[in-house]
Amino acid sequence: MTSSTTTHVPDGSDRAQQTIELGLALDPEARSETLARLIAASLHDGPGTALEAFAAGNDLDAERALHELNEARVPGHQEPWVDALGSYILQTAGEQI
Repeated sequence: MTSSTTTHVPDGSDRAQQTIELGLALDPEARSETLARLIAASLHDGPGTALEAFAAGNDLDAERALHELNEARVPGHQEPWVDALGSYILQTAGEQI
């Protein structure tokens, strides 16, 4: 994951981080749409991005979202989040790509 993209974590990030970590412990494949949206909300790079739109409850633009994930720079503890969200996108919307 290399790029100049900076990841922004919203207010309440401690609670979101705990929820994501617990969710991934219970569902390592991140098959839950709720968990995927929470991860997207924590990783998106601002308004107008595919991850922000998905986090807000809109349809997932799989191609754009995967591109954003590939460009994301995240701290080490969030790398499993990127992997899980990427897996979710590929599992649920991969045929659209």
